[in-house]
Amino acid sequence: IGTRQSIDLVHIAEKVGGSMANLIIFTDITNEKLIIKQKSDFFANASHELKTPITVMRGHAELLLSKDNLSEYDKKHIERIHKETIRLSSLISDMLKLSNLESLQEDEKIEVGLHNVAKEVVTELNDTALEKKVTIAITGEATILSNPKKMFELIENLCSNAVNYNNEGGRVDIILSDNDQFATLIVADNGIGIEKEHLPRLCERFYRVDKSHSKKTGGTGLGLAIVKHICALYDADLTIHSDIGIGTTVKIVFTK
Repeated sequence: IGTRQSIDLVHIAEKVGGSMANLIIFTDITNEKLIIKQKSDFFANASHELKTPITVMRGHAELLLSKDNLSEYDKKHIERIHKETIRLSSLISDMLKLSNLESLQEDEKIEVGLHNVAKEVVTELNDTALEKKVTIAITGEATILSNPKKMFELIENLCSNAVNYNNEGGRVDIILSDNDQFATLIVADNGIGIEKEHLPRLCERFYRVDKSHSKKTGGTGLGLAIVKHICALYDADLTIHSDIGIGTTVKIVFTK
């Protein structure tokens, strides 16, 4: 009473004689659950506490950059401060998103057209895509019962990776399909690709295949962790396939 338990059922059968038995194993996982909750609470609280000072630092940096009498030396260092505060703001924002997702709270679901959500994402990423001369195309339609904000976060994280880890002049395809049983989302790129050894760990928090490239593009290392948790909320199947120099394809299948 008052504890959390893991229950395993083991089926035992003898090769000779055919006699068999079932063994039920109860394991007290109260402490493990408590540790996970404490980590999650710390993660959320730290994110909230960091948000305000980083916002203040960013605001002051922008105020200083607006002055006309800055020397080149001062301007260079203030721009560096400003750039790093933007990166930290993105990191804190992703930490808060992940913390909220880990609570697995039920939210209101409505019919969401993924094509329209994808169009919003493309608009959001337009400047970055133009800078890298990456073309983003959307084909197909799919509708699911979901939270529109979470679907935006899902597609935005996948497309952001596909653009940032692409080659100049590359392409990103968002492919949607729908039937009575499943809604499928595919984000495919012809970018730099990922080595096979890294694929099993891609959705871990802060896991980076190339740390120098991630820092250059401003990645937080939490994008695919967020994608994984959103998929878990909707019992969606997530698969990632990639080849070095050929590109990466992420496929998500939602059961209706």
